[in-house]
Amino acid sequence: MKGLYPTAEKTGKAVYGYVGKLSALHPEMVLCLVYFPTSLSRSPRHIAWMPRPAIKQTSRGYRCQPARYDGEGPSPRPKFEPFFDDAGLAALSSECFAASAG
Repeated sequence: MKGLYPTAEKTGKAVYGYVGKLSALHPEMVLCLVYFPTSLSRSPRHIAWMPRPAIKQTSRGYRCQPARYDGEGPSPRPKFEPFFDDAGLAALSSECFAASAG
């Protein structure tokens, strides 16, 4: 689980999510990305439940960027909408979830 807390200075981004090290990886793991609207908010705006194929290795560790960031805050990118919020949580029980978002 990774929490993403944008600051007031955050600029628009076409892709937004987690880039960095992960302490463990497993083929059936889920990376839970909790998107907050600001660093002062206690309630998340979105939660992304990302399957292992959506996590890519990079020179900085790993990246998973299923959202974008605009003047209104974080929002799901169209390709990744099925992995967000209640729909994403419900999809976890699907037999093909671990193979999706590749």
